[in-house]
Amino acid sequence: MQHIASFGCGQLAQMTAQAGIKLGLRFSFIADMGEDTRCVDGLGNIVTSKSGQPAVDLFNALGRPDIITVEKEMVDAELLKALKTLTMVYPCNDSIKIAQNRIREKNYIRECDIPTADFEIVTSKEQLLGLAESFGFPIYIKAAESGYDGYHQWRLKSHADIDQPGLLDAIDNSVSLIAEKHVPYHREVSVIAARRADGSVVMYPLMENRHEEGVLIATIAPAPQLASALEAQAFDFMSRLLTTMDYVGVLTMECFETDEGIIVNELAPRVHNSGHWTIEGSATSQFENHCRAIADMPLGETGVKNMMGLVNMLGRHGNPSDFRDTHYFYHDYGKSARARRKLGHITLCANSLDELYTALNETLLALYGDRYLPYGG
Repeated sequence: MQHIASFGCGQLAQMTAQAGIKLGLRFSFIADMGEDTRCVDGLGNIVTSKSGQPAVDLFNALGRPDIITVEKEMVDAELLKALKTLTMVYPCNDSIKIAQNRIREKNYIRECDIPTADFEIVTSKEQLLGLAESFGFPIYIKAAESGYDGYHQWRLKSHADIDQPGLLDAIDNSVSLIAEKHVPYHREVSVIAARRADGSVVMYPLMENRHEEGVLIATIAPAPQLASALEAQAFDFMSRLLTTMDYVGVLTMECFETDEGIIVNELAPRVHNSGHWTIEGSATSQFENHCRAIADMPLGETGVKNMMGLVNMLGRHGNPSDFRDTHYFYHDYGKSARARRKLGHITLCANSLDELYTALNETLLALYGDRYLPYGG
């Protein structure tokens, strides 16, 4: 029985382990100091990683796993590199290091001849004033590291927004920041792929994503009314990245659909929120295919069974009794409620796009009232 250890103890580790256990795999988890581990309770041994701990000590404390993987980008890349001398690490430390820093990531994507938004490294308020002239508004400022789900990110719509205290504090404290020029896009899409060490690859259909306040609120799969040429372009970009990085595991590529084609926004070297619908909506979920890829098993089929949708439960738990219809699938991660926190998700299965829009709107209304605009309106 192969033993997989995962850096991180959140819902992504939870759903990966649940899928892997069904394949006969065994799991353990690496927690940061003070990390909430409730999501993975009962799924395997949990070991806390201590600052400065030698890799061999962590490896032994975990029970000498056959494979080490991650559920998040912000992992000590040097520790991963040291662990790689003791066991298999998938995805490899170099892939993780690229995705940890938006500047490295965007430069790497461009080196693969893949388009991204125009960007600059930000070092001063004066530079931001200059960017307002060259980029125009809006401008998106993000921390190069640790910026996610709207945190450590700022949208500048006018010169007045440059004086935001949080942004100026970040500049004054020499936080590494990146400014991105606005991309005129029709919608946000993502593609998820899995690759084995032998180079075999499977890809899930492009998905349409909707973000609110920087956080994913809903996904539709496959993305409706998508030109086949755009999907082929996205698959080509993904293939280049997987091959160039010699990537093993699941990789997610978040993109903008524009008049000029696909523009890549960012990468996630792991399973991804936009792919949670695959648990019910595909023959093989993204979690199972990640396990298959890193455990060197044949990859599973990725076709979509119906029109699928996903709605995140952010900051509040929905009432399970509202989602007892056979076309709804309620997932609670076992986390305590906190503003903007991802507490679970609801997957929706429909026979048509109109039917899916109706189900999405009913779900958004049940969770958030009339806070968000409905689909199809």
